[in-house]
Amino acid sequence: MNEILAVFRSRTQTRIFAEAMRESGVRCQVVQTPAEARIGCGISAKFFARDKRRAEAIIRGYRLNSFNGFYEVFRITGRTAVKKIF
Repeated sequence: MNEILAVFRSRTQTRIFAEAMRESGVRCQVVQTPAEARIGCGISAKFFARDKRRAEAIIRGYRLNSFNGFYEVFRITGRTAVKKIF
């Protein structure tokens, strides 16, 4: 199953987002943002792609203004790659 990172410029807002996702019944965890991404505050919230709409609603509802985008993380020939998807 594909996983997505929600990247924020604020560590506090990353944690608020992850907690709100969990409270709404979505499996979500705070992880280190891959160095290859060169984005955000160093931590991100990881969740399954099927929950993206719920994630978007939480970002809007909580007015998380440090949101930097959704990113897909994948491996290409042993290297980590990051692609912005929103």
